Amino acid sequence: MNASVQPVPFELAAAGYTDVGLKRADNQDRILMSKIIFAVADGMGGHEAGEVASQLAVETMEEMCTFANKTSVRKLPAVPDVQRQVQLADDRIREALEARGGTTLCALVMIKATSKGRDAVTAPVAIPPWTQNFSLERNTDVIAKITPEMLQAHRDLKAATAQLPVVEEVPSLALVNVGDSRGYRLRDGALQQLTRDHSAVQEMVDAGQITELEARNHPHRNLITRALGAGAESQPDITVLQPRISDRYLLCSDGLSGELTEEVIESILVTYKDRDQAAQVLTSAALEAGGRDNIAVIVIDVLEPDTSE
Repeated sequence: MNASVQPVPFELAAAGYTDVGLKRADNQDRILMSKIIFAVADGMGGHEAGEVASQLAVETMEEMCTFANKTSVRKLPAVPDVQRQVQLADDRIREALEARGGTTLCALVMIKATSKGRDAVTAPVAIPPWTQNFSLERNTDVIAKITPEMLQAHRDLKAATAQLPVVEEVPSLALVNVGDSRGYRLRDGALQQLTRDHSAVQEMVDAGQITELEARNHPHRNLITRALGAGAESQPDITVLQPRISDRYLLCSDGLSGELTEEVIESILVTYKDRDQAAQVLTSAALEAGGRDNIAVIVIDVLEPDTSE
């Protein structure tokens, strides 16, 4: 842990948009923006199932805001609270849709943490056991191939590589990820992807089977291996981050990240200081690049707290 990076008081401000895109008939993406939680959900499933799944996901996550605001001094959630809320969203989607649909979820949550959080994201990658024998040419039903035995083996490996937290309560951020919606951070003008896609092609990249460029252009790049409400695996990746004043975060669905390179995203976030304008320009750029999917984008700035009454 970097001793020179100390926790500081902060607040978050955001702007976000969703767009149906140029190829889809309906918009299954949903966004959530509040004082303590921001989220993007990208629904999947036909006949309105994707819309229901993504809406249930953001509505369930929003309930944490209600709990936080019940007292005069805002009570921030801890990581276990976030984990329970994501599980509740998964349960509600499964009950409502009976496996007919699911959704990704990428969320940034203000929390009280038991460690200062990571100043850089360098978590070890645990390669899922189903990746090595997976063939995109033979079978594209990825989630159905994940057996309970495979899932348990993967969870055991992740648990073995997890770092134990230092017991200390400090204000931090929790980045939550299930699926292939993404979270990025712009710091000192440089963009970093903070989440790792739960997708077949990303797991093949991690296993060294294909390159990043091949993954970006792969015909099955949108096949996800983890989702809320569908399949055997819905456990979120949760990373505790230590924010700095002037950091800028981006949450987006693959309708944005699939159309724009990181260089383009970085350039827009650096150029447009106004977060609302940055979110609009990102959305417009994704449309101009093809708009092949629904687009969801939230730009979040880390600010010094307003102490005026």
